[in-house]
Amino acid sequence: MTTAPSRPFYGEFAWAYDHLIPRPVAAECAGIAATLARRLAPDATVLDAGCGSGRYALELARLGYRVTGLDRSPELLDEARRAAEAAPATAHFVRGDLLVLPPRASYDAILARGVLNDLVEDSERDAVFPTFAGALGAGGVLLLDVRDWEATAADRSLRPVVEKRVQTPRGPLTFRTVTRLEPATQRMLISETHILAAGGGETTARHEFTMRCWTREELAARLDLAGFAAIEYAPGYETGAGARGDRIVAVASRQAE
Repeated sequence: MTTAPSRPFYGEFAWAYDHLIPRPVAAECAGIAATLARRLAPDATVLDAGCGSGRYALELARLGYRVTGLDRSPELLDEARRAAEAAPATAHFVRGDLLVLPPRASYDAILARGVLNDLVEDSERDAVFPTFAGALGAGGVLLLDVRDWEATAADRSLRPVVEKRVQTPRGPLTFRTVTRLEPATQRMLISETHILAAGGGETTARHEFTMRCWTREELAARLDLAGFAAIEYAPGYETGAGARGDRIVAVASRQAE
């Protein structure tokens, strides 16, 4: 993956990720488990590729899966390991890059939530699905979500600036993101700002980075080239999810060679 300065979310503000990005983890993991159960045994080995703070890995472990969480950020992995100390089920967390997974059938399933949006170069996108296939056994399952270009562009055109303020154990935290769209390449040029008010002062972190959205056609083509089949799409992970949002959720199985 392209080396770049770390986002505050992945470094000094890794502790704040779950405060600023709340998710219905239990409901989504129930949907993930229901999807996996149609193709795998209930105690399957799962790699959570780009596990972040570990909340999905730990919930899937609670549901009976044998989970390894992988992330490049040592700060996010520290958060995941701290959460694991109080969790009712255990998961294993390791530092690594999803583009250099060991080329052996190590897992029954790979979960990749949102992390593929960080792959902005065609060479990275060419490499990631064969890498996933190499880490799965025959019949292994890949379950992922990515940003849908059309839906994301429509939303960000209406809301190019988003700001939220939350209370955290370390003090009030303001998060602001400004997005510019690059339609020719389906990229989002993003400026992020974190401002923490604590101890009578402020700590500010700013970062600019690029994300690249996907289309269903691109996903289908790359999955096919990497030897995946039985591809299904859904509007979300939750069972009975409603209208399509700004994500594409896809599940596919690796074909036998």
